[in-house]
Amino acid sequence: MIDQIALNELFTDSKDSSVEKISEDIYKIDGEVIEVLDLNPDLKTLKFRHNHNTHEVQFKNELDFTLDKMGIKRSFDAVNTDIKAPMPGKVIAIKVKPGDQVKKGDALLILEAMKMENVLKAQHDCEIKTVLVEELNNVEKNQLLIELSV
Repeated sequence: MIDQIALNELFTDSKDSSVEKISEDIYKIDGEVIEVLDLNPDLKTLKFRHNHNTHEVQFKNELDFTLDKMGIKRSFDAVNTDIKAPMPGKVIAIKVKPGDQVKKGDALLILEAMKMENVLKAQHDCEIKTVLVEELNNVEKNQLLIELSV
């Protein structure tokens, strides 16, 4: 469920603007209808439909605004610009190459660890910048495997 106050702050210039919840994912904001398609608080992204067009935006929370006031810059993408090995293992398949455009959920690489195959997937739409491993390479936990360009 989406917090109406958070939506109000996200879509309007002031807290005095009108936000009306129509259904679970449909809101009317200052007379404009939007449909929330995906909200990811960890990545601070919101995907929504307005006037038959789909939009994706990144937003800031109170901590981000406080850090801005203090002159401290934080990158929205710093958390998710690399694909690292979640555990030691062997790369058994690479599904992408530099320059490929991938969508959220696309398989990037298959890592075999503890006799199980683990599919590492894109967390958001992006471009493959660099693939730093080859098939059959052994990798360590947290080793950088793929760099993404957001």
